[in-house]
Amino acid sequence: MASNFEVQKPCVLNTLPRPLDPTTGRYVVGEVYGSRPGSRKRKRRTELTVGIDGEAVNIYDIMSARLVTSYPIPPQSRITCPSCSIRRRGEGANEIARYTYSATQEYKKHKVTLFKDQVDAAGKTTSSTHYASLGSGPSVVCLAPLLSATSPTSTTQQEELLVVRENGEIISLDLENLKTKWASSPTALQQDLADGSSKSNFKVEFCRPVPISEVIKGIFKGDGTVFGLSLGSAQTKTDEGEVLILVSSSGPLKQQTRHLHIIGLLQRSIIQLHTLPILSSPEQEEGDSQYHLDARTGSLLELRKKKTLVTYDLTASVPKIASTLDPEGATSFLYLSKTSLLCATNRQLKVFNPVFRSLQDSVEIELNEDNDPPSCRLVAYFSLMDYAVAIIDSNLVAIQLIAPRKRSAKRRAEGLLIDSIGRGIHTAKRASTEVSRDTPGKSVFYNYIPGSIQGEYWQNWLGDEAKADRLLAANDIDGFEALLAEKFGLQINKSQAPNGPDGANASKDSISWQWPKSRTGYPQVDRRWVLYTINQAFQWIELSSTGQILNRWCRWNEPTSIDPNSPRLICMLPQSNVIYYLVDAGHLTLSNVKAAFRGRLSTEEQADSFLAEQLITHLADIDPSLKLLVAYLSATKLGAIELLLVLRTLMRSFELVQDPRKPLPKLLTEGPAEQATNGSDETVDNENIVVMELDDLEDEIQKTVSYLNEDAGIRGTGLSVAFAKLGSCPGVSMIKALRSTFKPEEILSLVHLLRVELVKGGWTARYLDHTEFERDPTLDAPPDGIIKLLADLLGRCVDSIGPGGWLLNDALLAGNDDDSSDFIASLKLEVSAALEGIEEAAYLRGVVGEAVRFCESSSVKKTPTPTTTTTTPGTVDLTKPIPLRIREPTSGALPLGLKPASERIAPHKVVSGGEVVARTQRETGHLVSQQVGAYSLERIGV
Repeated sequence: MASNFEVQKPCVLNTLPRPLDPTTGRYVVGEVYGSRPGSRKRKRRTELTVGIDGEAVNIYDIMSARLVTSYPIPPQSRITCPSCSIRRRGEGANEIARYTYSATQEYKKHKVTLFKDQVDAAGKTTSSTHYASLGSGPSVVCLAPLLSATSPTSTTQQEELLVVRENGEIISLDLENLKTKWASSPTALQQDLADGSSKSNFKVEFCRPVPISEVIKGIFKGDGTVFGLSLGSAQTKTDEGEVLILVSSSGPLKQQTRHLHIIGLLQRSIIQLHTLPILSSPEQEEGDSQYHLDARTGSLLELRKKKTLVTYDLTASVPKIASTLDPEGATSFLYLSKTSLLCATNRQLKVFNPVFRSLQDSVEIELNEDNDPPSCRLVAYFSLMDYAVAIIDSNLVAIQLIAPRKRSAKRRAEGLLIDSIGRGIHTAKRASTEVSRDTPGKSVFYNYIPGSIQGEYWQNWLGDEAKADRLLAANDIDGFEALLAEKFGLQINKSQAPNGPDGANASKDSISWQWPKSRTGYPQVDRRWVLYTINQAFQWIELSSTGQILNRWCRWNEPTSIDPNSPRLICMLPQSNVIYYLVDAGHLTLSNVKAAFRGRLSTEEQADSFLAEQLITHLADIDPSLKLLVAYLSATKLGAIELLLVLRTLMRSFELVQDPRKPLPKLLTEGPAEQATNGSDETVDNENIVVMELDDLEDEIQKTVSYLNEDAGIRGTGLSVAFAKLGSCPGVSMIKALRSTFKPEEILSLVHLLRVELVKGGWTARYLDHTEFERDPTLDAPPDGIIKLLADLLGRCVDSIGPGGWLLNDALLAGNDDDSSDFIASLKLEVSAALEGIEEAAYLRGVVGEAVRFCESSSVKKTPTPTTTTTTPGTVDLTKPIPLRIREPTSGALPLGLKPASERIAPHKVVSGGEVVARTQRETGHLVSQQVGAYSLERIGV
């Protein structure tokens, strides 16, 4: 069954008398308690008090919807706080007494009134009234009949009426005749405020008596030490009394600080048991907040003046905000359970879930026949009957709640997420989408359009997009880049500067972008501008529209060899700042490219391998030095397919694999010679052909020189980054990607490349050989993780092609018989080298195995130097460990024999029953002897 409350329509219980002055008069609702001899007071299940300014204090029974009794008050009096009533049973069966306390203000003077009704065994009722004058001053905020904890010197509990005033003054009155017992100064609550808190304008905003048992269980999580230490000795029954919990505010109006106070009674005075600061909102408005305290769960709820419901967790050392809720203009609320709150507006009653910020149920208030909404205020909740009580205008109204129940008829304590999905609270009311139910052609879901694509944002977006399109249509690339730099949060310099964050491909534009020092310095941007930029910088075209797009403001000519069988992804702004921004900021991901070209890609074209190959190929064509491709590799989150495609492009630049787009090298005279031998009669200008081929050769030489000077390091960095990212990919995905993207000969080339990396890193050299790292002490050896990375990549390559396929392809590459014999010989050498490596690894393991186990042992301790052993000069003391020095001076010394020190035997032991006894000398010697190896020559000393 769903774990949420259902709200029924409210029904009128009774009509309340109106205040004498309807403009300023109000209704104040309090609680009714009941008690028996020998037991503490408990809250009455069906009764409550209603104080009416200038009229009376009435007690109503909610179950029977009747007025129990009424106590008139003077017309000029105003009730300042909720009244409280106690119904006591006497020693006899029919002896009943009712004590009703009310705090009123008359002509700036305050007083407390006791209305006492006593019924004897014969049924005779005796009524009396007592007064206690408090004089002028701050108002009374709480009347609390408090039951103190049992003191060590007394076996009876003392009950007093505590009067809490707004300035923090607390007065104790006798319950029978309202005589003053004692009074505390307002400074008693201010002395424990947090450091730096201003004590001016101190005010008590909320006060409530709470049983100590609930405070210990909820706020202190079962730890009642603070009550035992503060209220008396360890024998004090702290769980039987009550304490006051107050919320105070102090300081200037706009910088108020609030605190939670826990006050106890001790020997005719109060004691402040605990003080906690409460987080205050900087936007707190002037006005009283509504509070509710649930001590059993350790939570405090506050309905702020800004109509925000905040829940504080009081179980932490400093109260923290557990949840916030916007109940859409609620004027009052009731706490139903930890996952349900009943909130009331002047038109509706709603049940919210504060955990998941969802709406459980709502009902309209239809008691007033006029068009004006009635004033509604929730005042009480009776959990046993699932009744909520509210005052709507001048009517006392009951609201029936249908609580969630299990089969065992017990209410669920927690709500379920399934009950909150789809019932979230709207953050704001959108005036632009308000339509009536009778509007033709509008769906009911029209009101739930996301707010990010409408309103002011949508109008600004349309205007900026149209402006960018106009700049592109006018071929104003500088203005287009300036607009995008503003949207991406980057500054521009109006001077000639190299393009790109790495200075690759110098641009002739009149503006340049200021790139951040690192890739983490790019600000967060709106993803729509990223998609728009991708859509304008690249074009996905069919063969029929290629010529039209190339004739537009394109600064770069697409190669003439166009595949007529598949669409093409071409770059329209290859030398612009936006391309480098998309690459270096990591925005050129496959998901963004797919989103930018949504609707133009077919099912086959949406494959990651196809789209990634198109993108990586064009990045390599834009920047032949491959700086742009390496930046794309480093800045973008790539999968196994994209990483392998980038790696294949880098291998093609090293000419480790054949590029299918490049023809095989030809001789300079191949064209004329062939035409001459074929006997063609066509006249060929041999000089022009030679010049063209010389130009191509010169371009290749310049590219080779640039690689040797600088760009080989860029490509090497790209290989390192590609290997590192491939090592972090799952093995299964990399193997599948290798099989789908690489040819068998390309996989073999990758294997050879990894083998070269092993040789260059010194991983295949003998361990005892003098390497370059020993010859040059300034060089650092490669990290140990590199050998694991290369081994994993080699294993995945072999798994993708299989051992049989690896040998078969090597045999096919061998060709003739002579090459086959060389292949067999090389295979034998490789197997011999592998066996030698295994043998040396086993030997090395035997040499350093004991040292490694010694260092990993958890019982290694520093062996103390013996003080009683004497040695002859010139001899070696075998009882002392001989230090074994390792190459690094910072490393520790290992003892000869690698025997760790024995563990110290504890002088005591724990026997059955938890008793701690001392070990005997015989038992200690036996435990020491067990730590000595068999047939050893060690002396056992006890």
